[in-house]
Amino acid sequence: MKQALIILNPSVGAHVTGRLREALAVHFGRAGINFEIYETQPGVQSAVAVQARVRAGVDFVVAAGGDGTVAAACDALVGGTTPLGIVPIGTGNLVAHELGIPCELGAAVALLAGTTRSRCIDAMRVQGRLFVLNVSVGISAAIMAHTTREEKKVLGPMAYVATGIWRAPGFRPRRVAVTIDGATRIVRAMDVVVMNCGILTRTIYPPGADVRLDDGHLDVLVLRVRGVLDFPRYFLNLLLRRPAAPLANYYQAHRQVVIRSLPPQEMQGDGDIIGQTPVEIDVLPGAVSVLVPDASGK
Repeated sequence: MKQALIILNPSVGAHVTGRLREALAVHFGRAGINFEIYETQPGVQSAVAVQARVRAGVDFVVAAGGDGTVAAACDALVGGTTPLGIVPIGTGNLVAHELGIPCELGAAVALLAGTTRSRCIDAMRVQGRLFVLNVSVGISAAIMAHTTREEKKVLGPMAYVATGIWRAPGFRPRRVAVTIDGATRIVRAMDVVVMNCGILTRTIYPPGADVRLDDGHLDVLVLRVRGVLDFPRYFLNLLLRRPAAPLANYYQAHRQVVIRSLPPQEMQGDGDIIGQTPVEIDVLPGAVSVLVPDASGK
């Protein structure tokens, strides 16, 4: 009989938590899967507790929450062979969207009880913490800091666009040194974004890189918008889905990205403010195996 560990973010609320427990009892019960629910706590790193349970013997781990819960689960599983399932019941759920995982609670649980295949996704490590979406320095950090949970619930990824349009004219470019796999570029940039999620990239940045969760590298955007007069052209390119070079330049990182600036700038990771520059971002290709729908339909 299979054993699953469910990592639950209780901030989703009692109603959603109840629905999750019911769906697990029904679908996992039919499939003969035993499960244990581990609830995360704010400010408490859950990786050690999850790793202990994995060593005790589970067939797969399920992240029940948003992208933060997914990242926390990945942090516990990176480097191992235990696969990760996702039940997307958070606010953004961008990883699930990109991997084609159903966003309806019951359907996501039913998928994990049925036939799946594995996709190995990339990640990045910053200051001992793992991230799966992006890490950035500049205006995007300000946008993430000022986009509320309620706005993300209503607008989804477009909430970041709305906040960016509102705050961008008051932001000024800064001098930064960006080192990608040992090669350093010194630029005046409005934003430096290390990206791993294609959906987020396609929503709030102009085209220029085919960003995917499982391509074995990270993509780096250096946004060179110089001032107020460049913003109309930038947002027009964004709305029309046109490349924005030379306002936006993309690079690939296969090993590490280092960002330095004077004065230090605020940085965000997966939507949370996590500190200031300088920052070292290590690339983790194929970090975790994720259970996704079986395209063959078998």
